[in-house]
Amino acid sequence: MIADFVTDYVKAEFVRNPPEYVVSDDLGWLDEIVMRVTGEAVDMKELVASRLAREYRAFRAAHGTRTDDVGEFYARGLRILRAGEVEDRARAIFLDGSLGGAAEDRMVAAIDDIGARRPAGGREGVLYFCADERSLVTRLGGCGHYLVYGSEYLFCLGIRVVDRWEAKRLLKSIGRPTVLVCDIPMTLMRERTLREFAGMMVELAFCELLPDRESHSGSPWAGTALSIPVDLPGDCIVGHYHPADVHDPLN
Repeated sequence: MIADFVTDYVKAEFVRNPPEYVVSDDLGWLDEIVMRVTGEAVDMKELVASRLAREYRAFRAAHGTRTDDVGEFYARGLRILRAGEVEDRARAIFLDGSLGGAAEDRMVAAIDDIGARRPAGGREGVLYFCADERSLVTRLGGCGHYLVYGSEYLFCLGIRVVDRWEAKRLLKSIGRPTVLVCDIPMTLMRERTLREFAGMMVELAFCELLPDRESHSGSPWAGTALSIPVDLPGDCIVGHYHPADVHDPLN
């Protein structure tokens, strides 16, 4: 897609003299190589992001959850976090009277402590995906907890309202691990998200040219998480499966 700028000569120059760290947030290291080899000035991150938007209809990624009713997602789609809905669900699960010590005052304190509605650093109004399904299922240090326990906000409320062991026990009893494979329309992707992923894709591609790529990569585990600020329609869900074995990073 960027072969007019990243020529064989550019790649050869990179391999001969790679930067100490091949980072995705600032592709200045690549811009400099392109300038040195071709004489062309280019903002590679902006170039890749614009060509992604032009060349592709959608970005395929996965969403992890627990459910007994996959049909609901195909009918309603995936919804951004609405904190009040999850808090009501947490009350139904943890404040049903069966757990001693669980009370509304603890729920209120948990909501305040997490601050899902905070403008800076809050969770509300965002829908998360993984571009690499292994991060959801098998990768050590990944995010398999979405498949093991479901909603992260629900889990965070539970461990504060009851305790960690009880929250895990209850949430693991609801539904089963489900990976929803989605085609996210490029029109729903924020420009900032596309630029971030453009940098991550370039980082990965160039690190693969090096025999010791792990020592050069500035973010070896990056490149998986992306988000959109709106609901994803049900017709953008193109498949699903229920993995039998999921790595639990919280266990």
